[in-house]
Amino acid sequence: MAAIDSFNFYLPTRIVFGCGTVERIGTLSRSLGKRALIVTGRQSTKKSGLLERVMDLLRRSGITSVVFDDIVPNPLSTSIDEGARVLLENDCDFVIGLGGGSPIDSAKLIALVASDGGNCWDYTESGAARKPESAFPVVAVPTTHGTGTEADPFAVVTNPETKEKIGVGFDEIFPAISIVDPETMLTLSPEQTAATGMDAFYHAIESYLNSNHQPTSDLLALEAIGLINNYLPIAYEHPKDLEARTALAWASTAAGICETLSGCIANHSLEHPVSAYYNATHGAGLCATGPSLLEYIRPHVMERLGEVARVMGAPSREINIDELSRMAITLLRRLQKSVSLDITLSDLGVEPSMLPTLAEDAMRTMGGLVTVTPGNLQTIDLLKIYRMSI
Repeated sequence: MAAIDSFNFYLPTRIVFGCGTVERIGTLSRSLGKRALIVTGRQSTKKSGLLERVMDLLRRSGITSVVFDDIVPNPLSTSIDEGARVLLENDCDFVIGLGGGSPIDSAKLIALVASDGGNCWDYTESGAARKPESAFPVVAVPTTHGTGTEADPFAVVTNPETKEKIGVGFDEIFPAISIVDPETMLTLSPEQTAATGMDAFYHAIESYLNSNHQPTSDLLALEAIGLINNYLPIAYEHPKDLEARTALAWASTAAGICETLSGCIANHSLEHPVSAYYNATHGAGLCATGPSLLEYIRPHVMERLGEVARVMGAPSREINIDELSRMAITLLRRLQKSVSLDITLSDLGVEPSMLPTLAEDAMRTMGGLVTVTPGNLQTIDLLKIYRMSI
């Protein structure tokens, strides 16, 4: 057995998982207050009827609600500031993030800014790097099986003026309660299914390769990788398959816990400038750069990639670790191809002339994830990986 170093484990969120659990949102939220700000996107929860259903469930528990729906994919710092103003003007007691990663991340940041003051960008490393002291309670209700934000203290936000996309992490924005109901994910399109599923996959594999990996995140990462490998192609082809949706919902939450315990590595650093400049879907951006990153750092993570290959279905016969680690990347490309995400940066509209700028932004805005990536990567290495991915 490998030696186990010291580690931290902190996950204060109450996670309520299972089909039909969204019905409990009213009773679960009673302890948080009498008035909720519901943060959601502009269309999906309205079209599905989920927004009205949640508002009705809250009403039955004596909770009134105000809707803030000015949230777009790759949420903007300006929207966060407006949402905080709406929360305070309406005397809300807590925030509900209803939807995919963008609404839930936005709910976390709105809860933070409304409680602690200032502007959203103040809390980023590119801003004033302000450290919060408090935040309003947050209830997370994910409708995609991708971000894992229901189980972590992180949020990602884009500055529309500087085109910077930065992640922040504070214990204050852990959701108080997360309700993970796979039935709310049955309306995802095949494209959304693929992108969010691969987002969760990369959370899992990046935490597994992270220099700060630990026993619990290792177990959950391999669990998530195996589930996504098996069930994502099924959900992509059969969107109403509830067994597949349930497996993917748990895989996403498990991968979110991995983010909390160990964190991501440089693939997320590489992706953020891509979606900041080109408004690419996050999961697609990760797929464009992920295999190249793994090829680049493979000499430093062969043993771990070998374990990834095994849970993704590598033959049980004896294979040397060099071949097995290569097989992990082959199997990853096969998975991405099965959901139409075997793509390049060029497919996302990235021009070769922009790669040096993207590499500098990746290191400047998300360099912390680069430092925990095996291989001692520098900006020039990120540029090389971008060039492998174009």
